[in-house]
This record gives sequence, structure tokens and C-alpha cells, in this order.
Amino acid sequence: MAAESAKPTRRKAPARPSRKKPPADPVEALAVDVSLAAPDEAQPKPKVKRAPRKPRVADVALVDTITADLFAVLAHDEPVLGQVEPPVSVSLPERVAANEVTQLVRQPMASADEIPDADAGRLEEVSDELTGDADRGGYDESPAQPRRRRKRRRGRAEPSGSEGQEEALALDTAALLQDLDLNLPQVDLSGLPGEDEVRSELAPAVQAEALTEGRSVQPFTVLGLGLETPPALSAQALDVLQGAERILGTAEALDRLAGLGLEATQILCAANDTHLALHDNGYLGSVLVVVGDGAADGPGAELLAQLGPGNVRLLPGVGRVSAACASLGLSGELVSLVDLRRSPLAALRGQLRAHRLFAVPLADSPTPQGVARLLVDSGFAQARVWVCEFPAGTVRSRAWLATELLDAHEAFDIRAVLIIATGPSAGVFPELPGLNDAALGEGALAALPLAVRTLALAWLQPSAWETGWAIAEGEASLALEWARAVPTARLHAFGIEPSILGVMMASAGVGENLSAIPAASPLRCREWPMPEAVFIRGGAGLTDWLAAAWARLAPGGRLVATAEDDQARADLLTFAGQVPAEAWQELSLSRGETVAGRLRFAPTAPVRLALWRKPLAGEA
Repeated sequence: MAAESAKPTRRKAPARPSRKKPPADPVEALAVDVSLAAPDEAQPKPKVKRAPRKPRVADVALVDTITADLFAVLAHDEPVLGQVEPPVSVSLPERVAANEVTQLVRQPMASADEIPDADAGRLEEVSDELTGDADRGGYDESPAQPRRRRKRRRGRAEPSGSEGQEEALALDTAALLQDLDLNLPQVDLSGLPGEDEVRSELAPAVQAEALTEGRSVQPFTVLGLGLETPPALSAQALDVLQGAERILGTAEALDRLAGLGLEATQILCAANDTHLALHDNGYLGSVLVVVGDGAADGPGAELLAQLGPGNVRLLPGVGRVSAACASLGLSGELVSLVDLRRSPLAALRGQLRAHRLFAVPLADSPTPQGVARLLVDSGFAQARVWVCEFPAGTVRSRAWLATELLDAHEAFDIRAVLIIATGPSAGVFPELPGLNDAALGEGALAALPLAVRTLALAWLQPSAWETGWAIAEGEASLALEWARAVPTARLHAFGIEPSILGVMMASAGVGENLSAIPAASPLRCREWPMPEAVFIRGGAGLTDWLAAAWARLAPGGRLVATAEDDQARADLLTFAGQVPAEAWQELSLSRGETVAGRLRFAPTAPVRLALWRKPLAGEA
């Protein structure tokens, strides 16, 4: 009773359920309370016990970076942690224990509730083993950077420490990861088996970025070297070449870099194999050098369209076309470019007009004599042609008439540039829509009347680079007019044989922008490119053609249809009842003929035309 009166009074906390079983003997419980109350520096003041701390999401986020290196070391059967220089060194005595710790902490978890009880208990046991090794001298603590002691987090059923021994330190998940992160050696993964297989599956840009991790890599660059030898490069171009990892180009382009003392790897590639070479070697850090201008004389424009402007950098140089125009005192804005390196010779025939200037870079097959023959056959016999050649980086220009150049027996450079001034036209090919019967050949009798073709094109309003359909059974008069008026449009003529259309295209002076599709049906419209303009000549199945073409027509597109008989007129009215037409027109024509010295007009059947315009997105 005396001991109980001597017991100091303490402020009691609110009552809470006890997690431990109270001692059976009241005297023993009293002794514990007295020992805790005695002032003893070796024994810290007790605190209210808390539940074990659950790992936080931030603690788990460190796992992925560390466990990969740890497993890489274990995979080669090497020491788990090697000896490193002071101030901190660590060695794990038990590889199995470290492996188990890694297996437990490497799995990402969204919350602490997802930790299995068995794994949490095993992690605590392994942490105790590591702490015991530290007490026996396993950790070498440096005075400069002493290792912080962390309070032990115990489970619910774990008993308190015994008297006379220092309380053992237990590392929680975050503390263990921090120690491992400070002492893990740098592991070189370049020699791991299967590295080549992994690299081959990476995209070129990702591969280059992974191989050059930690270094600044310049984007893919297309560099024009100009025409001078040695090349006169700007400071920016020299910096790009000196900072490149790989330099690609033809033999001529790489030879011009011989005097610059570049250390980058140089890869030989043909002009047509640039895409394949870049795919094999990667885009980032690569520089493609081109003699002349990278966009005009090389694949710069194609690569810009394929990879996007954010992934390609173009450094221009003086190209062949620019040098040829400058030698004649011409501005490049006044010259229409027809590049025969990317298009056939017929493309020039389709764009010839009177009093125009053309710049025509030659490829290996077309020769200046071949171009002169095309000019003479197209009615431009008096056209002036300048042949610009580039010997030793200089420009040499010589002027010829088309007839003189045709008879010339001189050998010219296959990479020459022709500057053509057409002058007046002899009228072989029309300047505006209006193909004559001679140009249409055998199809003139079945052709749509000229007045109807002209009105239909006025309603269609075809533009450059648009895709168009011309649907007519057995004839292609309007398709030829369309292709001749807009040489850059992409047109498809439905219902005509390709061989017949090819002969008519040569007679009408049409280029290569018109193609034939003989087997046409409304059910196969989904297989063809979406059009911006469609013309349909009324015939069998007009209703199905109108519905299919309207469904495939692009927003804002135009649809023009004609009807020459009563059934076709009825079909137009039926479709207009579903989709109201924007404009109607009916043409009654009479052809004038001279019979027995007297002029007679023979009336033809009237032709009815209708126009539909598809609303844009958001319009009513």
C-alpha cells in the first residue's frame, strides 16, 4: 500500500482499447510503471504506441528505377553490391535476403492496403536481419556523413525490447530503398544478351534517343551544299556537320566534305535509297547532305511531308533551278517549275501555254532534244530554250530555238536545267476548254456537246490539287477538258478503256493527271479516293450513281449531272426531291450544216443540267 501511495500521478489519456494483453500480476504491472517513471538517460521516455506506418505512394514510386539495376546484377551472378569508395560503402551479406526484399518492393502498388500481410511480415523480418548486420559492423558509417537512425515500426503483436540492450533499428520500405539507391554501383547494360534484338524493334527516332541518353542530340537535318566546290557553307551549316553523329549522302556529296575534317560517321546512300538508309541508321543526329538545294535537288520536300515539320530541319543551298534563273536574270517567282525528275515528259505537254516561262530540270532519260520535239509537236516551234549546265560548280547557259535544238547533235549534261519561253501558240492545243473533233478522234460523235461541257465546268469550278470524278459511259470528253484546264488536278474517268483514253490524251495534249477506270459501278465507289468535284453524264442507273456520288462527296464539294432523255430527266427530278438542287439549266442546241449549198440547222435533243453543293460541316 505504501508503494501505491508513492506512485506519481500522471495525466491520463482518453481510454482506448488495449492491443496487448495486460499482465496477470498487479505487482508486476506496478513495477513496470515505476521503472518507466524513473529518470534514466539510457532509457528514452516512452511514447504512445502507434500502428505501423503504411507505405505511401511516393515511397513506392522509387521502386522501378532501383530494382531494374539490382536484377541486372543478379542476372550475371555477380556480387549484389560491390565495394565503392568512401564516404559510404555497403555490402549485403545475404543475397537471398536482398532478392526477397527486391521482390517485395519492386511491385508498384496504388495504396498501402494492397500489401499482403505475409509479404509485409517477411519484409519486416528481412529488415531486422539487415539491421542486425549493421549492428555487427556490416555498415561502415563515416563521420562526415553519419547514417540517420530511424525509429523502429513494430507490428501489433510484436513485444517491446528487453532491458540492457540497445533498441534495434528496423528500416521501412522507403529507408531501405534510399540506402540501396545511395550505394548501388553503376551497371553497364551494353553487354547484356539480346541487346541487338531489342534495338532492332525500336523505332529509328526512339532508338537514336535511347543510344544517346544523357546527350543533346540535334534533329534530323537536310543540308544543301550548293553548287560550288569546295562548298561555301554558313556558320550554322558547319556547326550542324560538326555536331552530327551520322552524315548520309551520295558519293559526290560526301566527296565535297573531304576538306572539312569531320569526325562523324559517313554513310553512302543513293538518291533513291534515302528513306531506307535513314530507317536503318536512325533519324535523330543524322544529317543528309545534298548537292545543290536540299528541297529542290534532293528528297527534302518528301521527307518534310513524311516526317512532319517538327522532325525535319531544312538548311537551303543554291540549287540548280535558282542558279539557272539567276544566270539569265530571271526571278524564280515568274517561272513555272516542271520537274521531270519526279514526273514524265507528258506532264510538260499538259502544262504548255502561250507566253509562259518554264524551268525544266532534266532527269537521266529526257534529253534537251526530246523536250524540243515535244515543243514542236505542241505548236511551239519558235519557243526559246536555254540549256543551263553546271561544269565544275559554274553555270554555262546557251540559247536555242526549239527547231534548232531538235536538230542539234551535241551531247548535253544529263543534269542540265532548261529555261523555256514558249511565245505564241500555233493553236494545236486549246488554251481554254474547247477541244475540237480532231482532238477527240473517234469519240467525237458520242462526245458531249461543247456548250454543255463549258457550262458543266463553269458550275464545277475545278481547282488545283483537287480530286475529281468524271462518270460517263464510253466517252471522256469532259474529263479531257477538265484535265487540260487544270493540269495539277487528280482526275479519274469512269467507264472508258485505258488504251482508248491514252490515245485521246495524246491527241488533246493532256498530261499524266488523268486515269481510266473501265469497270465502274456505284457499289465500288468506296474503293476510290474521296472527290471534291463530280460530273455524271445521265444514262442507265443514274439514280444509283447520284446517291453513291453524293455519299462520297467531300463537304463543300460540287456535283453536276446532265440528262439527255426523258428517263434521265425523271431520275434527276427524283433525286432533287430528296436533295434539293442549287441550280437548273436546260440547253437546246441546233447544229448548222450546209446541204446543197444552203445552210440548215438541225436541232438536237435538249440537255438538262443540275448542280448540287454539299454543305460544310456545321452548316444546315
